[in-house]
Amino acid sequence: MSDWRPWRCGRLVGWIAAAALLHVVPAAPAPIEPDLVVNALPLGKAERQALQRLGVRAQPGRYWYDSVSGAWGIERGPTAGFIAAGLRLGGALRPDASGGGTGVFINGRELHPLDVAGLSQIVQVIPGRWWVNAQGFFGPEGGPVWGNLWLLARQRQGSRSPWSGYSADGKQFLGFDGSGNGYFQGSNPVGGPTTW
Repeated sequence: MSDWRPWRCGRLVGWIAAAALLHVVPAAPAPIEPDLVVNALPLGKAERQALQRLGVRAQPGRYWYDSVSGAWGIERGPTAGFIAAGLRLGGALRPDASGGGTGVFINGRELHPLDVAGLSQIVQVIPGRWWVNAQGFFGPEGGPVWGNLWLLARQRQGSRSPWSGYSADGKQFLGFDGSGNGYFQGSNPVGGPTTW
């Protein structure tokens, strides 16, 4: 005779029901992280193509970009380089894009301590809200021009030649032409050369 007793049938039905539930209720898919985020928004195809036209090979990651000055960096980090200003990349520049903690804001972004240390080499850094454009001119937010960071860097270095020189590691170059226009050239962690 059959070995199916009522208590065994009940267990079998319970196991079948449990197995059915496991197959009916799908696990929530893991969210797919966008591979390239600028100012907290993923870059679309048009934005990626704009970067490619500039020769910027962006590596996957999270970045901030200041469209007024052209400065950029890794999210929560200091300025890593400069690209063309005025690009429409990602969202609006957030005050905490570089982590902040310094009380010095440029174009709405609170500077990273390393940014303040770098600026301190060429100008007295005063906490407050400032603007800086792609040509290096700066002033108080909403106010007039107070000076030019590129020219101040040139004066600080005492350079009389058209070019100022390479960084200590030889990977970056900051200089000026005979007309006082500033230039930056070097490699960057986003990939490829950066020139301004």
